[in-house]
Amino acid sequence: MLNSFFRGLLGTDDPPTKVLEVRSDNYISRPIHYREESMLLYGPKMPPDNKNSKDKYYEIILHKPFTETAHQMYSLFRSENLESAEEKFIAFKEKIPPYIKITKECTIPALQKLCDTLAEHQGWTLAHLAAHFGLYELFNDPDVQRHINDVDPPTGATPLMVAIRTGNLRMVQALMSLKCDLNMVDCEGNNVLHYAAASNKEIVNLLTSLASPSLNSYNRAGYTPLHAACVANAPECVRALIVAGADVNLSVSSHCNTRHGIPGIVGEVMQDNQPKFYQQDMKHGGTPLHWAISREVIEALVSKNCDINVKNFDGRTALHIMVLRGRLECAVALMSNGAETSMEDNEGNTPLHLAVKQTNIPIVQALIVFGCNLEAKNKKGFTARHSIPVEMSSSNYDKILYTLHAVGAQRCPPEMTSCGSWCAARGDYNGVPPPSVARAPPRAVLSDMLQAAGMELAADDAKGKSGRVARAPPRAVLSDMLQAAGMELAADDAKGKSGRLLCLDGGGIRGLVLIQLLIALEEVIGRPIIECFDWVAGTSTGGILALALASGKTLRECQKLYFRMKEYAFVGMRPYPSEALETILKDCLGTETVMADIKNPKVMILCVIADRKPVDLHMFRNYEDAQTIMDKYHGVPVTGAEAGDQVSVVSLPPPPPPSEQLVWQAARATGAAPSYFRAFGRYIDGGLIGNNPTLDALTELSELRIALRATGQAAEAEKTNLKVVVSCGTGLIPVIKLKDIDVFKPESLWDTARLAWGLSAIGGLLVDQVSPISSCIVMLLLQSYGTPEVQRVSTNVGHFRLYSAVPLDSLQLIYCSYKTDKRYPTQ
Repeated sequence: MLNSFFRGLLGTDDPPTKVLEVRSDNYISRPIHYREESMLLYGPKMPPDNKNSKDKYYEIILHKPFTETAHQMYSLFRSENLESAEEKFIAFKEKIPPYIKITKECTIPALQKLCDTLAEHQGWTLAHLAAHFGLYELFNDPDVQRHINDVDPPTGATPLMVAIRTGNLRMVQALMSLKCDLNMVDCEGNNVLHYAAASNKEIVNLLTSLASPSLNSYNRAGYTPLHAACVANAPECVRALIVAGADVNLSVSSHCNTRHGIPGIVGEVMQDNQPKFYQQDMKHGGTPLHWAISREVIEALVSKNCDINVKNFDGRTALHIMVLRGRLECAVALMSNGAETSMEDNEGNTPLHLAVKQTNIPIVQALIVFGCNLEAKNKKGFTARHSIPVEMSSSNYDKILYTLHAVGAQRCPPEMTSCGSWCAARGDYNGVPPPSVARAPPRAVLSDMLQAAGMELAADDAKGKSGRVARAPPRAVLSDMLQAAGMELAADDAKGKSGRLLCLDGGGIRGLVLIQLLIALEEVIGRPIIECFDWVAGTSTGGILALALASGKTLRECQKLYFRMKEYAFVGMRPYPSEALETILKDCLGTETVMADIKNPKVMILCVIADRKPVDLHMFRNYEDAQTIMDKYHGVPVTGAEAGDQVSVVSLPPPPPPSEQLVWQAARATGAAPSYFRAFGRYIDGGLIGNNPTLDALTELSELRIALRATGQAAEAEKTNLKVVVSCGTGLIPVIKLKDIDVFKPESLWDTARLAWGLSAIGGLLVDQVSPISSCIVMLLLQSYGTPEVQRVSTNVGHFRLYSAVPLDSLQLIYCSYKTDKRYPTQ
């Protein structure tokens, strides 16, 4: 009453929706338009009182229903327009009096809050209001309970959805205890989990505990509850939904029936690795792969069928995000598991565009190694080379530019504007190369003589004087030569000719260099590399690669296999556990496949049989060897070797024939490098005798040719006559200086230290020379000429030796593979 007095005294006008306490005697002469229990709609005073401006309004008045005096009244709404007043009265009359009657709360603040809520949500029922205000006890009233599943007509929201939106767990529990419908959706297609996605994890856990089928439902905007949680930037709800079984492979779609073929259920991984997710990235959507910050988590997610190429709200894959965050290890893990390297985001940028802008050289090199598209353009029409940040003042600008240029990244076309010297069609700047790796002393005079001999051979071929294959300087015309070789291979295949041998060196995880060399050759020749050869020989890592290719794997698949092998097999202290390596080999090559199942090409996999002294070189083959052919021809039974002395002799069992030898076991045996992995039965790494398998393969073919001819198989023998031999190495070891290589009797403490260093150096030398990858014996027997990188023998067989210098730290596999690619550009 006192407030009414001061308002009248000051003559101020209140907002029409403000709740006011009023005096009953002011309405004695006002007409009543509508009455509903304790609520009345008064009309303007007739005739109007010019002294009181409020007499001209239509006014909704609420009498306090349970007071002993009828003089306590509240003005809820005022308007000069009858239509708006009637609309408001209809909205109030069915909710406010029953609400006040049940709650027994009739104060100005309570009424103001109630009126404001009904003004915003006119379609709400008593149940909606109770859920919104958290009045649990109201749901004990039957008049409230009967509205428990009613929907708000404009939005379609139920009381449960309203309670979830407020984040009131107790209210949600109360409604669920009354068996409210959990499967209803609002007008936008949102179910209760879409609402819970923006509330809290406790409500999410409560709803999902009932195994609701709506966990992966789309709303009309194309969002699942998981997407909604990401949009709401609610990382705890994101985790709760994933742990509950939300399919992380479902992408945002305008079609509600969109589904992914294989669901990605990664709740256990999410639960066990909570600190290993970067929650700031969750608001951009995507899958847990986008948010992961460690390789181990990525591997775990992929193993649970988490789609590696799903895009987030910005159109970016997990690889885009790892590039932006500079996580090289995570990026390599993604690409090793099949991530696409050239997918575009909403702006058309590929991961390479982003890596260049971030000036992250290792990631740029990794993307190149995994075959990204160097010429991909974003929506502005810019390539990665054009996108190099010119404003950068650090030397990374020069290095990034050279990194791209070295592998053939093209300049922009002449019509392209806004180009600098680094990308313009007529520009001349290509960046600064990194320091070169130390090499052995050049043989300048000998190289000049051999070069001249090569030019003479080319001239003879041009005049038709020679039947030998001419060779131009390798760096200048290597691509042209290989393209011509590809055409010649096709012609030879059409005529049924054979005689092409591929030899792959050992070298452990540096087999990635082999793969990169073969990828470069394959891109130039234009056909799968395995189809270009009739014979493939391999030792250790080269043997594993040979078997993978012969089993139908592509080079890119082998590349991913090797990176997985590095992460899983080379773990812990040497010797590494063999179980992980064997599992990978079984997955790649099959558990039941035998050597005889490989029809083409013919493969020779070198290993050492170490159950005797001296040890013996053995080849796993998918064909019959010369000895077996001769034994069968003469009817001699196949027997094994013998060991012993004059006193006692024991027979050693022969290796199983190709029809019984499992392929994965052959791969495991050839890779059983001493001190790295345990021996595989009686087999150890073939690199102890023939790390470069070229000579052993040539010897094998010579013996096979003799046996085939002796048994009347002239046509088959003809296939052993080689036309070309391509030998690929795993890297040219850089030259380093050794200080102490002497082994002597120490006479002082200092001499003892020098002796230790000397023994260590000698040990390293012995390891290097037991299995040299560029054997002097090979070079002497196949007298070559040319540069050290591409050598051709001066016999009737063309011999090409391909390898690349590698960094001193052999663990830098990305850089090593990139250097290999750089050595043999395809432009």
